[in-house]
Amino acid sequence: MSIEPMIFVLEDDPGITAVVRRVCMAAGLPARMYSTAADFLAEPSIPAGSLILLDLALGDANGVDILRILAAYRCPVPIYLMSGQDDRLLTTVQKLGLSYGLDIRGILQKPFDVAALRAILTAPRQGSRAPRAKVTGVEELHRAVMSGELCLHYQPKLDIGTGALIGCEALVRWSHPERGLVPPSEFLPAAEEAGLIGAITHWVLNEALGQVAAWREEGLHLGVSVNMPADMLNELALPGMIQSLLRTHGIEGRRLTLEVTEAAAMKSLLTAVDVLARLRLMGVSLSIDDFGTGHSSIVKLRQLPFNELKIDRSFVQDIERDADARLLVGAMITMGHSFGMKTVGEGVERAADLACLATLGCGAAQGFYFSRPLPPAEFAAWVQALAA
Repeated sequence: MSIEPMIFVLEDDPGITAVVRRVCMAAGLPARMYSTAADFLAEPSIPAGSLILLDLALGDANGVDILRILAAYRCPVPIYLMSGQDDRLLTTVQKLGLSYGLDIRGILQKPFDVAALRAILTAPRQGSRAPRAKVTGVEELHRAVMSGELCLHYQPKLDIGTGALIGCEALVRWSHPERGLVPPSEFLPAAEEAGLIGAITHWVLNEALGQVAAWREEGLHLGVSVNMPADMLNELALPGMIQSLLRTHGIEGRRLTLEVTEAAAMKSLLTAVDVLARLRLMGVSLSIDDFGTGHSSIVKLRQLPFNELKIDRSFVQDIERDADARLLVGAMITMGHSFGMKTVGEGVERAADLACLATLGCGAAQGFYFSRPLPPAEFAAWVQALAA
């Protein structure tokens, strides 16, 4: 198997295969053509810098099956989907591939324009993602918790109507001595398996509340949101632990928001009602996170004392271009308001998405359009620049 970058083409239509081959040859790009999924999947590896063109209707397999297999292999290279199906179905498959963690760059609608094909094949592919091994060593995780390798970055949350800063979300990172800054997706699952998620959550709460107290001394009065793992909602002692931390740092309960996914809240409904009700009585705000991605019923959600609804980024990032996403987000906002809940759109990356949220009546937003998550000192500087 050659290690040079390659154009991998999965297409069983000889006419389209011939077109792609001619364009590749004219551009001096090495290419391999496959008419069956079995032949392609027999490849031992896919070199970095390569590109995959995937027909969604191969004779021996459909594209969704192939995407699932590529995801299992942690395929690191960009993928373009090819099909003559309707736009709505193609958009659905594209979103599915992205949710699998694949680098789905776009869609070539058949019959496609040769110039568009040439632009795709010759575009730089430095964005290809090399797979990163997830940290799984229990000893490493213990060391991270005990020796101060964890840190928090803060992402601002702004009022859409006024542009004012109304809070921030604390996001844990691992400052690994060899790998650098490791995102939570690469170590929190292992921490849960190792039984360390409780210790990490306690550390995050203590650190975040301590930071709120430090900012208060500097004249910056902010609230902070912290993500709450599912298993913690089964701990009847959780409200007492949080009350103790609030007292330690001299922070009012209203300055803390706990973000809970709807799937976590449904895991043990009776216990969750007990725990969440006591937290609300302490003044702590409760946000239902990633709303719209779980499988709970509205009837069950109504039993839980949330006062904030956070709309998942998968809806927000498509809101300006996808009419269905816009309808769903509008319905979520209306439902949240009817229950007396504040609404927050997360994952805002473009001015157009923010404008759509404003039109639909969403109250607040956060995302890279405003700022990436920042270390405490950089966050404070960002706040000063915002006020200037």
